[in-house]
Amino acid sequence: MSVCLLCEEQLTEANDSREHIIPNSIGGFKKTKGFICIRCNGKAGETWDAALSKEMNKLSLFFRIERDRGDNKRELIETTAGEKLIYGKGTLEFYRPKIDIAPVDTGGVRLSISAKDMAQARQILEGQKRKYKSIDVDEMLKQATSSLTYPRGAMHFDLQWNQDGAGRSWVKTALALINESGFNPSDCLNATNYLLRDGEPCFGYYYKDDLVKNRPVGIPLHCILVIADKSNKTIQGYLEYFGMLRVVFNLSDSYEGESYKIGYAIDPKTGNEILIDFDFQFSKEEIEDIYDYKYYDSEVQKKIMGDVIGPEIKSQQEGHFEAVLASASAKIAEKFKGEELTTREQINTVVDSYMKELEPHLIHWIRKGRDVD
Repeated sequence: MSVCLLCEEQLTEANDSREHIIPNSIGGFKKTKGFICIRCNGKAGETWDAALSKEMNKLSLFFRIERDRGDNKRELIETTAGEKLIYGKGTLEFYRPKIDIAPVDTGGVRLSISAKDMAQARQILEGQKRKYKSIDVDEMLKQATSSLTYPRGAMHFDLQWNQDGAGRSWVKTALALINESGFNPSDCLNATNYLLRDGEPCFGYYYKDDLVKNRPVGIPLHCILVIADKSNKTIQGYLEYFGMLRVVFNLSDSYEGESYKIGYAIDPKTGNEILIDFDFQFSKEEIEDIYDYKYYDSEVQKKIMGDVIGPEIKSQQEGHFEAVLASASAKIAEKFKGEELTTREQINTVVDSYMKELEPHLIHWIRKGRDVD
């Protein structure tokens, strides 16, 4: 067997690991063996991949990625109106329940609670009962009503890429693909010098043109592409995460082997592999310009972010609206189960009940100026 790329320990059946090519934390499924040992896999996961996961976690939650195992950590976010929310995969909760306590003339108190569900409401009431003995928890819960509350502000979060930690994860991904494709990642001298000997980073951001020739529309693409060129003695690569982060690698400029061209791309929302066409070859001068941020364009970056975020927002809004309609229909069907709706008055009662179920959603969409047709 081969040796571990990172510590050069001989790999055996006992210490070989199955390393995700694209990290599991952002939706990677495919793995490679004979690449790094179990110990180095764990160490890289706790450092390089952890840095990547932290940076990409909000995007992973937003796109509701599928993972090989585990779930993404929920995040505390703040809206433009200053509301604190707990953001999870397909979930959004207020950070703290709202509890209003006001004295009344009779000597008691008026208690108003907004909780995420009845279980939390019961927990709060039982806690308040220790202070206000007259509280009848079961009776108050009988009077409670369930409704959906939307935040008034819009979600927002900053996206920043940190090369120090996550950059090593990017490079490792390129080398993992090379290994899985049957080539030798040790040929990538610039990459191994960066990973093992704290050499100079061998990559830079790339937002000049699209290196993916048949880009799938509206997909937050993950891809890693590598081209080895015998005549130019180079191994160059390209990495893309969520269709937004775009990085070019100069993995080696002293390559002596045969030419090859390999790639791996997925839709992280489903985990499905996507076949893409690509081609690139950068001169030494172009690589230097990439390193110097000359191919970074903030306006291009904003546009490509909109190309994947916009369709996802629309898809989630449509899905939520369909779920709201289905939920309201089910509640109305249960409420009027077995009744014959023959008179105009009965029909109007059903319509009024239906609109009452939809009211918080309609108010939210009207307030946001969204078209719900």
